[in-house]
Amino acid sequence: MSSEDREAQEDELLALASIYDEDEFKRAESAQGGETRICLELPQNFRVFVSGNSTEGPQSSGFECTVCFLPPLVLNFELPPEYPSTSPPAFTLSSKWLSPAQLSALCKHLDTLWEENRGCVVLFAWMQFLKEETLSYLNISSPYELKMCQQGNTQGGTPSVHQDAEDCGACHGLCCS
Repeated sequence: MSSEDREAQEDELLALASIYDEDEFKRAESAQGGETRICLELPQNFRVFVSGNSTEGPQSSGFECTVCFLPPLVLNFELPPEYPSTSPPAFTLSSKWLSPAQLSALCKHLDTLWEENRGCVVLFAWMQFLKEETLSYLNISSPYELKMCQQGNTQGGTPSVHQDAEDCGACHGLCCS
């Protein structure tokens, strides 16, 4: 690891820790990396339609509600010794409400941002893109449809959403009206 890379990594991690609060950004204790939770800025009166599975009977019609927020996107990253001079951060991106195809599209765009900024620190640019542009990049608008599936049985990678929000940790608190 060059001293320039090490210094750039330290400066970037310190900057991120000063910009974001502890709920949004956590630096890893044992490695050069961390986790960030990105809460998207939803338009006012954003609606989510939770659709049912036609084999589930009368409750399959679904429901719609206005939401104030969605569960955060979670970006876990580790900085290799050659970052930022020649190597990108190793990362995983996860979400409780985006499909695997949508997550893949976002990951590909993060890779593109790295290529466009090769040799420079990129985590802040990634975080800003995810926070400010995810909805438009994925063409997500209101009402956004989530497909409901049985708990513990996510078919085809569909996010697990449950009709009874009272009993469900995945969507508890999702609806605000």
